[in-house]
Parts: sequence; structure tokens; C-alpha cells
Amino acid sequence: MPIIGKLFYASKIYFSSYGVAWFDSETFLRLLRFINAKQIVTPNEIGFFLKATSKNPFAKTGKEGYYFTKLLWHLGILVKSGGKNYQVSTYGRRIVSSLENGNEEDYKEALARIFKRWYPLIVFLRYIDDAGSVSTQDIVLDLGGEMKCWTSILSQLGVIKKGNIAKPYNEFVVNSLFVPLSLELGLAEKRSGRLRLTKAGKEFIMSSTPGDAPEIIRTMPGDYTIYGGIADVLYDAKKPVIVSPWINGTLERLITTIQSINSNLSKITLVVRNTKKNRTFVKKLLKRTPLQIDARYYQNLHSKITSNYAGSSIESSANLLITSLKRNYEVGTYYPKTPEELSLAVEELVSISKPLTIF
Repeated sequence: MPIIGKLFYASKIYFSSYGVAWFDSETFLRLLRFINAKQIVTPNEIGFFLKATSKNPFAKTGKEGYYFTKLLWHLGILVKSGGKNYQVSTYGRRIVSSLENGNEEDYKEALARIFKRWYPLIVFLRYIDDAGSVSTQDIVLDLGGEMKCWTSILSQLGVIKKGNIAKPYNEFVVNSLFVPLSLELGLAEKRSGRLRLTKAGKEFIMSSTPGDAPEIIRTMPGDYTIYGGIADVLYDAKKPVIVSPWINGTLERLITTIQSINSNLSKITLVVRNTKKNRTFVKKLLKRTPLQIDARYYQNLHSKITSNYAGSSIESSANLLITSLKRNYEVGTYYPKTPEELSLAVEELVSISKPLTIF
């Protein structure tokens, strides 16, 4: 049975782990103290710090500052500030302050709290828990195989550039990142070459966010998780509804690609504002797809929702434009199962809208 299971979760894993390939707790603790002392840092400063203090050879590549800054952003330790700067978040200050004057067990507990919100690790540990005990090759074959499949689809849809990627569950990253991280945090143990969860590891995954819970998403340039969420909704929907005040060729590419992947897709209800640009893009779309497109408009439209009544939905601040999905700071909520309240809101938006005259 698939562990990752959905396109949204694959995109979340891909973007929240991007570029990070190694871990040692000593370096990570030093890094946390460094950023806490400075409060405002740049990726270059983090990169120079890692080069100067870490014994790990991978810290010398020159790109680690960027990768670890993004990791700390995903972990909620840093938030973006002006220019190239990042600042320690309120949550980050609270977590890092708990590391002062602690013993080794306090450090482990604090690090476990930090990584409790990191989805790639949660999936890694859930896989081990389901299997009972695993080898690293099992992980690479199963989780890495799933990621290859999902990243191929994400690539076709334009969410990421390259597909057929096992990362972060390829052999190198599993051995240099996930295994050391889970062992050093006391979440797993290794016996006779096989990994199994400890009691702390089982408690860790039990206290993590349930797989069917709604998720708040925040994105930044280089992180396209909202785009992945939109693709997820359309991936297995029969008659989805797309609500976006502004659209462009991004929607055309998404729908024409999805229709070749999702054979059940038969009709799309599209609600936009009535503008010349929107009418032009809808006209192009109608020429390129055999699907039934019910194009509608509501002139005071502000909502941005992609919804599958029978499956997942996503609402966000992002229009269906590349600038919104790939270049802006956006926020949204992904629902693995569409709540009735959201279904009613979407139904009402469709009800108050009017047919969009194209020709």
C-alpha cells in the first residue's frame, strides 16, 4: 500500500527537503545557536558558518547555506525578512531558548520538537513503523520508487522541472540524512543492518499531524506546494470546480496535461472575472480540450479555490497564474477530504455566477 499516496504530499516532501542531504546533531545545534545570536541572517552567512564549523565534508559544497536556510524556513525557525535576510521567528526563539544550558536528553527532545513538523521525516518513520523493520534498500526501493512516480507526474504538470526523482529517498540521502537524524534523535535503532522504531519514534509519529487533517500551506519563490495542491485536486477528480479571479496559459497547460493523466475527468466548472484577458485564455482552452468546460463569471470574485466535492480541495491566496504559484509569497489550506462548509461555499459561488460569453 502506498505510503505517500497523494500528489500534494509528494510535492510537500519534494519542496520541504530540497537540497538537504546530510545531518549531524552537533552541527545543527551550533547552527541554531548561531542564528539565535544574530537574529537576522542571510543564506550566505549560514553557508560560511557551516563551512567554518562543520566537520562534515558535505558542508563545504557552497550551496548548503541556501539549502539549510530553506530547511529552517520549512521547520518554522526562520521567516523571510527584507532583501536576502531571514529572521528568527517567535516560534524559533522559543525553541532555541530551550537549548540553553540543557543536557543531552534536553537537546534530543528539543530537536525532536523541531523536526516533528518536517513531513519527509514523518513519512520515513511511518514507513518503518508499518514494516516493523527495514533495510535502507527497502526504503530506497519503496519510498524512492513512489517519489519517482510522483515527481514524474509533477514534472509533466510543470510543478517541478525534472521528474523520475527518488529524492529525498534515494540511497545517498537516506544514508546521510534520514538514518543519522532518526538515530541521533533516538527515534529509531539499528540492529543487524535493519532499522526499527524506538518507543520515542512511535510516540513521535502518533503525535504528528494525522494524514487526513487539513494543512495550512505557505509558499515562497522556489516553493510551489500550492501548485502541487491544485494539481492534486484535479489528478483524480471527475467534475472539479476551479475558482480564480485571474487566469492565463498556466491553467491551459494544467488542464490539457491533466486530461491525459486522469481518464475520469469529464467536466470542469470554471469561475473567473469577466475580463478580456480571461475570455481570451478560456477561448484558447476550449480549442485545446475535448472536456466539457462550463465557463462562468462573477465580477466581484476574490476567492481562489480548486475543489473536488468527492475528494480533496485547496483554497489559497494564489490566482492560477505562474507569478502567483511560483514567484509570490502565498498562503492556503489543503483539505484531503473536502469539508461540507467549503462545498457549500463553492456551490454558492457557482450559483451566483453567470455564463461567460466567449464568442
